[in-house]
Amino acid sequence: MKDLIIAGAGGFGREALALAKTLNKIEPRWNIRGFINDIPDALDGVKCSHSIIGTIKDWQPSENEVFVMGISSPAGKEKVAGILKAKGAQFVTLIHPFAIVGEFVEMGEGCVINGRSSIGGGAVLGDFVNLAGSMVGQDAVIGDFSTTTGYANITNAHLGKRVFVGSHAVIMNKRKIGDDVYICAGSIVFNNVKSGIKVFGNPAKKFDL
Repeated sequence: MKDLIIAGAGGFGREALALAKTLNKIEPRWNIRGFINDIPDALDGVKCSHSIIGTIKDWQPSENEVFVMGISSPAGKEKVAGILKAKGAQFVTLIHPFAIVGEFVEMGEGCVINGRSSIGGGAVLGDFVNLAGSMVGQDAVIGDFSTTTGYANITNAHLGKRVFVGSHAVIMNKRKIGDDVYICAGSIVFNNVKSGIKVFGNPAKKFDL
């Protein structure tokens, strides 16, 4: 049985832990060891069944270890994945038993698919994609390191890399979303979105802080 280590001890890391524990109850798969996190006191004052056992920057993966990406930030995921994979780390994909996954779905390394998520047939998810209770339509494409949050609805759309989709946002059919786009919560995206910008509203428009 492999040891399982969660990279990141924030809120999403604890969600990943809960998902791993759920899957272990159905069928024992891993010995869950705990978190690695570069902020050693990240769990201070937080109720959690597992602790931080080391830092990401100093951890040396062994052959008997597999990792879960416990970070939701697209840029953060890419950075941490690069650090650990350069040392030989292998990441597993976690899919909640209550998630709905259609036929012919392609899914990359290190994805985390939480409960209440649904993925339509023929959809393609890149590496390290998080779905936190989101709906993904048939034939949609979601690029590497992207994150979608609660009740987001991605129809047959094409999302680039490192896209963040806020809660209750909707991306309309066949729209193209560039790399490094941030879609704010509740936004309705009717048009294509160029790379590197933040959009907000209904209809979603470029939003500058």
